[in-house]
Amino acid sequence: MIEILRAQPEDADALKKIAIAAKGHWGYDEPLMAQWAQTPIITPEAIAADCVYKGCDGVSIIAWHRLLTSVPTAILDDLWVLPTWIGHGIGRRLFQHAIAQAQLAGALAIELDADPNAAPFYARMGCQMIGESWTEWGRTIPRMRYTLPANIARRA
Repeated sequence: MIEILRAQPEDADALKKIAIAAKGHWGYDEPLMAQWAQTPIITPEAIAADCVYKGCDGVSIIAWHRLLTSVPTAILDDLWVLPTWIGHGIGRRLFQHAIAQAQLAGALAIELDADPNAAPFYARMGCQMIGESWTEWGRTIPRMRYTLPANIARRA
């Protein structure tokens, strides 16, 4: 059974390794991946400050997301799943969890910059492409938006 739990600062190394494995799954050039792996990706300080949750299969962390809960638009800054777990529903569960967290924060929408390989997943989740963003890799990637359903708690 997969549990979604609040990440702790001491999880930073494990979360970074998951992000590197997930990005590497898409066959990016090794030198580019090595350069990206040297960046912080996620830090203990970010885990303490941001809305960061991990998906766990027993004691192992298999996925995670980071949501910046600014209002009115939350930013899904990260959503990473270990390659062996891609296609098993954990990404969907984490995305749904991020939706719930954004709603609790009072956001009206979630925006994200999608890796081109992940854009079809986000489209299946209900995201719409709203433009493009320029990356540190010198390319454009889809900027996507998920409009949160209205709820009574947010209207009150």
